Amino acid sequence: MKSNWLLALQERMWGLAPWDASLISDEWFRAHFEYAADVVNQWIGSVLDVRTARFLNFGCGDGITDLSLVLRYGATSIHGVDIRREYTKLPRIAREQLGMRRIPSALTFETITPGAPLAGKRALVDGIMSWSTFEHVQRDQLAPILADLHSCLRPGGYFFIQIEPLFFSPFGSHLRRYDDVPWHHLLASEDELWSIIQNHHGPIDAAEVDFGFADFGVEGYKRFVFKEYQALNRLTADELVEFAQNAGFAVARQERRHVDMPIPAALKSQFADEVLLTNEIFLLLQKT
Repeated sequence: MKSNWLLALQERMWGLAPWDASLISDEWFRAHFEYAADVVNQWIGSVLDVRTARFLNFGCGDGITDLSLVLRYGATSIHGVDIRREYTKLPRIAREQLGMRRIPSALTFETITPGAPLAGKRALVDGIMSWSTFEHVQRDQLAPILADLHSCLRPGGYFFIQIEPLFFSPFGSHLRRYDDVPWHHLLASEDELWSIIQNHHGPIDAAEVDFGFADFGVEGYKRFVFKEYQALNRLTADELVEFAQNAGFAVARQERRHVDMPIPAALKSQFADEVLLTNEIFLLLQKT
């Protein structure tokens, strides 16, 4: 990407680069540019002025949602951090999907080391957001990372977290691209799950194919997704709330979404229905 000062200069001279949402052809892009951005704005925009607030996106991925918040909702300062460098693809993705010639200067990105503290590196932010990231954080890092993010936030600021699917929900393995059997990850062995993935030769739902797929190839992507499954922290909604409160956050608002599916008898005696049927959590936290 071009340096941020040069992008800012171009915008002062010519404004934001033109974009056209009618060009969108990729379903992964559409889901994150439209749905995810709408949800983030609905939650964080209800308590902060998105146009003037400074934001940190923890686990920004490819940056598509951040781009949408700038283009569609007028955000002027979003710094995205991630342990991977998928955001480096954003200029190409925006060109292909929106016809954009340059990325807005409101967006900055940074690759971080897992568990490395962020507090003190930049000015305090007004808001933090995290979309389907915290299920991937190692469990022993949850408390220190949440405490660190608490320190990154100004007093009175807000932190929005979304997780979907939660691990114990029907497709909480994140393997639905290859295995459509509800709760199969709680019923089958890892060897059985890996065999199913290896033997999958059909198409993958376009909305589940991210822009990193081409980097791995078909077989490499299978291995990547399975390793991601093995590393999931198995966090429940209640545990997320508890971790957040222990880090000093107050719960301003939360919503839990449930699925309506018959629970296998083998799981009924092992887990509470609430744990098995809670598929998604939206959590708005405040630093008081």
